[in-house]
Amino acid sequence: MTLPSMAAAYEPDQALRDTLSKTEKRALVEATPAAQRLSVRLSFSPRGAFRDYERIAKEAGFEPYADCSVATFASVTNWRLALGRDATPAQITGLIEQCQDAEETTLGAKPVSQTTGDRAILRGIWQRNLEFVANSLGDDALQAFLQEDAAAYFRKHYGDPTQWTLSDQGFQERAVAEAAAEAVAEAVTAKAATAASEPGSAPDSAPAATPKTSAGANAQFERIALRTVTRYGLGGVYVENETYLLLKDGSILRNFSDNPYTLNVAASKRAVPKNWGRWRPQGNRLQVTWPGKKPTLWKTWFSTRAAGPGQTIEGRFQSADGFGGGRVANFNTVAFSADGRFAWASLKGGSTGGWLPAYSDKRRSGRYTLNGHSIQLRYNDGTMEDYAFAFYPKDDEHFVIGANHFAPLK
Repeated sequence: MTLPSMAAAYEPDQALRDTLSKTEKRALVEATPAAQRLSVRLSFSPRGAFRDYERIAKEAGFEPYADCSVATFASVTNWRLALGRDATPAQITGLIEQCQDAEETTLGAKPVSQTTGDRAILRGIWQRNLEFVANSLGDDALQAFLQEDAAAYFRKHYGDPTQWTLSDQGFQERAVAEAAAEAVAEAVTAKAATAASEPGSAPDSAPAATPKTSAGANAQFERIALRTVTRYGLGGVYVENETYLLLKDGSILRNFSDNPYTLNVAASKRAVPKNWGRWRPQGNRLQVTWPGKKPTLWKTWFSTRAAGPGQTIEGRFQSADGFGGGRVANFNTVAFSADGRFAWASLKGGSTGGWLPAYSDKRRSGRYTLNGHSIQLRYNDGTMEDYAFAFYPKDDEHFVIGANHFAPLK
């Protein structure tokens, strides 16, 4: 992520950190719902929390203890938990730049002190750990607690979270953002009407063009590739399914979730340069090179399949990965109906029909549309989200939404 100066960044004083960690852990344990307090008391490690934060920050491409890095981490964590929406790399970049242009951060005046920054980091990792527990256990009460806890934090710094939206320019008041979007839509409609009235314009029956951006991502899109990777961790050997975006110019992108037809390639390369590499075919294999690394040869990989015209999905599906972009991050079990409805929910069991009431939930359900290698989710509360989509090579019951891989829920 290439950004302007990150302003001040503190060098952690370990003695000061250890003293703060003891008091802060006690406060976080007390703030935890009773059913989870013992677990937090035994398993929550402040030193481990800071290591997790540093990993998250570095993976996103910014300096861990810079003023706006810590403030952005806290803001995005609470935004995601309060509203069930994740932030894209471009939005994180915009939020950091918005912070850098301001006289102070959401955590207070610049420079942010170690005490202020460390407290925000510990709280953010505590929230994320509880979120993992809530998702793993399907604990609705814990999810509700986290949502309200995050909303309260967000209200303290911004106001009602439902009245704010996150864009590539940072946080904006929803009314202002919607007015701007309406103005753009009206301009596009007027331009289309003018073009239609001119000689040689396309007939009404002409198919709509796939959306494009100034970055030309649509023209460059080649395919979404799938690769199964064996990894070794503390828990032993495990297998991960990874997806990659391949462009015709030889570029390859990892860790992506955006609609490939509207992805701003230039902006993404500026925001997450380490996630962009080069690819070229070698017979049935792919040679892939990441920045600063030697070329590797992929002996086994697969091309995914796009959805067909008017295609839908039916059934209940579980994310094999647990976390991803947008709402996928918070609700990793989903029901789709053949008439175009969807509903995210925690794992509850039962038949697909038993989920019918969930389809009316304003914040976790709505209508979906498949368009080749993209899926548009239109929530009942008016929110719209757009992600990459791909079917696995052999069937329509295994697919990718954003960064998540889904399989049928048995």
